[in-house]
Amino acid sequence: MQIWLAAFAAALIVVIGYAGGPPGALVALLSFLIALFLLWARDLGFKGAWERFGLQTFSPPLWKPENLERFKALFVDEQKLVKATTISVALIAAAMLLPRNLVIFIFAATLALGVFEVYRNSKSVTAQPGTRIN
Repeated sequence: MQIWLAAFAAALIVVIGYAGGPPGALVALLSFLIALFLLWARDLGFKGAWERFGLQTFSPPLWKPENLERFKALFVDEQKLVKATTISVALIAAAMLLPRNLVIFIFAATLALGVFEVYRNSKSVTAQPGTRIN
């Protein structure tokens, strides 16, 4: 079921993104990947999400079987997939309704908020200096 949900999410992002113009598809796909990365990083931290994506061992071309196996692990959590798709589609919808400069500002503010949220969550998990280790 995850493969079908991932295929539907990718198709939705490309179709809705293309409705915003040919660059819209690229922007929608890029915002989907950024949102998915930040959603994973919220739970695992930046380093954990980087390793979950397998970017440290990524080797071109994209369609190699070992790369595809790494990407399958990203689509295991259906809630994160749906949230990232919603963020991407909402960004394209906002780009169709609002001026481009305002949409870029909203995207940058949302991205900064997401990064801050990841740092805040990872800071509470790490041990503070001077505390005892169990």
